[in-house]
Amino acid sequence: MKNCGEFGIDRELVLLESWYETDKRSRVTTTNGVYYSTEPPLALIDKARLTVACPHNLRLKATRHNLKRFEKHIVLYSKDGISAYPTQSPSKLTCVWIFNYQYTMEFVSPTRTRIIYKQFGISKEIDASIHHLSRQRKRQHELFF
Repeated sequence: MKNCGEFGIDRELVLLESWYETDKRSRVTTTNGVYYSTEPPLALIDKARLTVACPHNLRLKATRHNLKRFEKHIVLYSKDGISAYPTQSPSKLTCVWIFNYQYTMEFVSPTRTRIIYKQFGISKEIDASIHHLSRQRKRQHELFF
């Protein structure tokens, strides 16, 4: 676990979540390990220019700043081939941003799911149902791929 300081979101990012430990505000899980940042997740997303947002109806396209509110059904993507979606409303502290890598899901409880990235040896329990995560992943694939 390393302090990433000025961390940039790139294609190696797997998970991004809020983290409150001393002066750290984000926990960044990449294919190379876990890092911590002093910036909140939304600030890191802004820096990555993940600015195109598509809510659940997939027709409305607007920048995240023009949206002025967040829904849990938003999928963000950039022209650099990076895509992410939140597991909950980004205003909640338990929100985790999941980026475009293949993963499997394992049932933990009706409101908790374990996401497993076998290729990297990473797993994370998330406060969201398998059904919700499956729908979000489907939206991401429809948009991105």
